[in-house]
Amino acid sequence: MKMPLLPRRQLAAIALLACTAAWSPLASAQTSPTPIVVVDSTGWDYYSTYDVSATEWRGPAFTTGAEPVYISEITLGLSNGDPSVQAIVQLYLLDDTTELPTGAALGTASLPVVVPNDDANLNPNTYTAAQLGSIAGTLLQPHKKYALIVSNTSGGTLALSDYNGLSDTSYTFAGGFSIAADGYLHTPDSGSTWEKLGLVTPGFRLTVVPESVPPVIVDPVLPPAAPTPVPSLGILGLVSLASALGLLGMRRSRKRA
Repeated sequence: MKMPLLPRRQLAAIALLACTAAWSPLASAQTSPTPIVVVDSTGWDYYSTYDVSATEWRGPAFTTGAEPVYISEITLGLSNGDPSVQAIVQLYLLDDTTELPTGAALGTASLPVVVPNDDANLNPNTYTAAQLGSIAGTLLQPHKKYALIVSNTSGGTLALSDYNGLSDTSYTFAGGFSIAADGYLHTPDSGSTWEKLGLVTPGFRLTVVPESVPPVIVDPVLPPAAPTPVPSLGILGLVSLASALGLLGMRRSRKRA
């Protein structure tokens, strides 16, 4: 007894739909949003240097835009007189009114410092999300004020590159970001007291990505996590089988028509 044609055609359509649904997440996963540079003060001709230490901390401050974002990369102008010294960078949330840090740091990273051959003496050091750890893992909320504060707990020589100009004209902004705390915060006593310094601008570039696609972060304390696996042959085999069944069902339906 011949089977009705309609059920076979329905089977073929369902199989093809299953195939499409199985492959669509794989295709979409390969599309990543373009990171956007939201704060930049690295385009000037000459930079001075200001020392940082275990007690002397300083760094840039900014206000976020309308969308929540993650930090995916930062560039800091850093001068290092001791190859063993690392920069300690901390992310702080600022009070909306005083524009000064409140509470403990939201994230902290210990970062190596390399002084490149830089005639303009910016000495840019760029760090990715994998290096920034908990800083890159902190979601920056919309219309909030933050600061990235640089210190040095090793006792060696480290300095932050600064442009000697007004902060409101030395920075360029994008993505709705803007200045906060005159663009620059400083503490002489490990965060017990803070002050705004608007007469100089730290050499700084900030790059972010949308909340929908957080950056890949590796905990510096733990071994790197295994890379995201490519779909196994078992899954691909099932997808291929669904495609084959769909095509076979359509061919048999046409022959019996």
